[in-house]
Amino acid sequence: MGLLIGCGNSGESQSDVRDAALAAPMQAPPAPQQPAVPEPPATTSGAPEQQPANAPAETQAEPEAPPGPPVEGIDVSNHNGDIDWKQVAAAGKKFTFVLATDGTSFTNPRYAEQYNGAKDAGLIAGAYHFARPGSSSAAEQAERFLDTAGYQADGKTLPPVLDLEVDPKVGGCYGLSVEEMHQWTKTFNEKVEERTGKEAIIYANPSFWRECMGSTDAFGDHALWLASYGVDNPSVPNGFGDWDFWQYTSKGKVAGINTNTDLNLYKEGLARLERLAR
Repeated sequence: MGLLIGCGNSGESQSDVRDAALAAPMQAPPAPQQPAVPEPPATTSGAPEQQPANAPAETQAEPEAPPGPPVEGIDVSNHNGDIDWKQVAAAGKKFTFVLATDGTSFTNPRYAEQYNGAKDAGLIAGAYHFARPGSSSAAEQAERFLDTAGYQADGKTLPPVLDLEVDPKVGGCYGLSVEEMHQWTKTFNEKVEERTGKEAIIYANPSFWRECMGSTDAFGDHALWLASYGVDNPSVPNGFGDWDFWQYTSKGKVAGINTNTDLNLYKEGLARLERLAR
C-alpha cells in the first residue's frame, strides 16, 4: 500500500511509519448430508415443456477474464509530493494505491490530487487506510476512511484496502489479543462491504499475520496485498492461498516522482486487474 503522517500531528512520515511497522518487534502474545432431491416425474408426451410467456430468460455467467503476465504498479502517500502521473503512466505503471487515512485522525492532504490525477492519466486507482486498532473502533475508522476515499464503481477503482501492520511506535498488536484483532478486522471489512459492495483488499506481511492474526484463514477469500522485500518469491501467510498484489520494495524509482516509491505487482494480468476494478 511514504509521507508525513501518523496519529494526527505526530509529524511521522508514512514511509517512516511503514518502515517502523516492518521493523518493530512483535510482542509474544464433517459437512451435513444433503437430503436427496426427488427426480421429477417423466412426462407422458414427447412435446417439450412449455415455459410461461413472461418467464425471464436465463442469463449466462460472464466468463472469467484470462490470466496474463504480472502488471506493474505503485502506491503513494503525501510523502511523495507532487506527482506527474502522465510520466508514471508512460513508465508502464498500470495501477496505484493512494493513502487516504491513517488511524483516527490523519487524512492525506494530497489524497484527492493524487487519486484523481492517477485516474486522469489512465491508471486504475484504489484507496488504503493505515489501521491503528488500538486507537478507536473499527467502525469509526472504516466510516472515516470511506467518507474520504469516495469509492466509485466506475471501472477504474480497486476495492478499498485495509492496511494491517504492527504498531509502528512500540511494535506488537496494539495491545489487542488475536481474537480482538480478528473481530476488529471483521467489523472493518463488513463496513467496507456494506457501503461499497466490495470485499476489502487486505495488506499484511507474514510475521504480522502470524503474530497478530494467529494465521487465521477467516479472511482467505479477500484479495491479499503482500508486503515482502528483498526476495524473489515471497512467502504467503498461512490463511491465504496466494498473493494478489505484492509490494516488493519501498525504494523504487519511477519517472514523475521525485522520492523513493513503493513498487508493486499484480499477479494475474491486466484483464483480471480491470475486472477487479469493476
